[in-house]
Amino acid sequence: MDLKKYFLFKNLSDEEIKEIKKFTIVKKLKKNDIVFYEKEEPNYLHLLIEGSVRVYKVDNKGNELIIHKFYPVSLIAELANFENMPYPANCAMESDGVILKIEFEKFKKFMQKGDVCMQIMSSLLKKMKYLDGIIQDNLIFDTETKIAKFIYENPEAFEELKQHSVAALLNIKPETLSRKLKKFKELGIIKNEGAKLKVIDKEKIKEFYSW
Repeated sequence: MDLKKYFLFKNLSDEEIKEIKKFTIVKKLKKNDIVFYEKEEPNYLHLLIEGSVRVYKVDNKGNELIIHKFYPVSLIAELANFENMPYPANCAMESDGVILKIEFEKFKKFMQKGDVCMQIMSSLLKKMKYLDGIIQDNLIFDTETKIAKFIYENPEAFEELKQHSVAALLNIKPETLSRKLKKFKELGIIKNEGAKLKVIDKEKIKEFYSW
């Protein structure tokens, strides 16, 4: 495997790549395979290179509440590695895929290189920006605008996530979300497509909502 084509390794020398390969596992996984469990110790740095994953928690009724989905190429839950804390949520494959599992303690010395450190910082900042956006939306917008903004900015996630997961993410009641989605159907923004909802005209959102 040519590690240099992935952002984390692109500026490393051939000798460094050779050394990293000694403590890197290429893990091929099937849909719904577990990547790691909540409270598990973060011994590996996980780099998703094929497929997609979901990070989620389980409520007291056994429902999955999806916090985030990741797509290639991206690090998953790297903050747990840097803070040396157990994983705060579960992670499972959303599709068949491939993950590189890198022994974190052995990889640390490579992070002294400025380019590797900057790539990891960039990954962390993107996740912080995403979470900050969710928090700000919860504080500022009314329920309907919050849903509209989420659909406009995250149409793929909206189509993939279950309604109770969207409700949990936006901090609203599932029944409230259901009522509001009925209005979005009437406006021609979304429609039912089998068991899922499909975004058919996200630009129409801007005709009715602003943020």
